[in-house]
Amino acid sequence: MANPPYIRYGGNFLLRQPYAVGEVTSYGFAADGDLAKMQALCDKTLNLSGDTCYRVISKTVFITFFRMNRLTSTIPADAAKGYLVETELNITILLAAGKMLGPIFVPHRLIWHMPYLWLDSNHAMIAGRDVYCFPKQYGEVKMPLAEGQPAIFTVSGEVLHNFSPQTLGETQPIISARRTDAKNLEFQSAFETVETATAEFMREAVRISNPLLFAGSALADLTQRHPLALVFLRQLPSIVDGNLASFQSIAEASYDLTKFNGAGFLKGDYEVEIFHHDSVPIAEELGIAATDAIGNARFKPHVSYFADIDFTFNQANEIWVAP
Repeated sequence: MANPPYIRYGGNFLLRQPYAVGEVTSYGFAADGDLAKMQALCDKTLNLSGDTCYRVISKTVFITFFRMNRLTSTIPADAAKGYLVETELNITILLAAGKMLGPIFVPHRLIWHMPYLWLDSNHAMIAGRDVYCFPKQYGEVKMPLAEGQPAIFTVSGEVLHNFSPQTLGETQPIISARRTDAKNLEFQSAFETVETATAEFMREAVRISNPLLFAGSALADLTQRHPLALVFLRQLPSIVDGNLASFQSIAEASYDLTKFNGAGFLKGDYEVEIFHHDSVPIAEELGIAATDAIGNARFKPHVSYFADIDFTFNQANEIWVAP
């Protein structure tokens, strides 16, 4: 049966996908997670069918702050309506999508997965959740917008800090990062081409956990075939029973780089802190080692990076739909 038309009116206004994202500034920090815990999260949220399988191939967790100065639809009629500005924090891990041949996993393509997202635009949050079912949450995201500004990054959002009948949901810090050897943001090095930036990023930040499986030409082939794509769980809770989903699927969407203005590594030493909250146990679920008794994780990233790009985020394909 064909899908019915989506009903649009003032109380349910969304710019239609695909989306064009321009004038993007991003800064990120690479942390070490635990492969077993990261895989357990993927098994719980992505490996729901017996066909396509997703495997974590790097223990690196990418904590990236984005400033998108122009976010709009690629559909001319909707692009003429206007654009949005969005500041975002996303946490991303790298997977391989493939098939199981008996007990052996055969990778077909590389793909990214974002299990956590916070942003400061209500419209972008609703569009991201309704259209793609990204786990976007509303928050206050602060970051420098240019070199020479204070190198302080923070995201705060509404959380239930400790689960108990007396706990009130309130806005608290979720992640912070700052430069510790100087005050301001500086760039250590810049790569003039996207090919050089990608190669350095893969070598310094990604650090593939199984070099025998993803070495040399095999990794290059996987990267060239599907270099930019995301996988995500799409689901809606049942209105009748909160333990059930009324709809559930696994979807993949590609994104195309449309402009490369530069990328590289940040100068200086940085410290990142992930605050533990029972409603968003980021460090616990990804296996980032806690450094205090209440579960907060404080660490020095092994790579700190920046990128200035434009891209389009394309229509998605549903890989699996729950019967």
